Amino acid sequence: MHIISNMGDKITSNEVDIFISNFLSYNIINKTEAKLLKVATSDNVLNIPQEMKDSLRANIFKNMILNLVED
Repeated sequence: MHIISNMGDKITSNEVDIFISNFLSYNIINKTEAKLLKVATSDNVLNIPQEMKDSLRANIFKNMILNLVED
């Protein structure tokens, strides 16, 4: 939760990759979840103007992580 609250309003695809790698290393998520996070936040999927991608990516990523670790 601390990580998500300090993530900010924007995140690049490279930053998402780093977070995913760290989450995998600490067994917070599994490989299937990592793939889904990667696909859902990729530039190929975010078919909007470039200046809006990092904000939308941050919203998607934060919400997916919150739902994955929520129990």
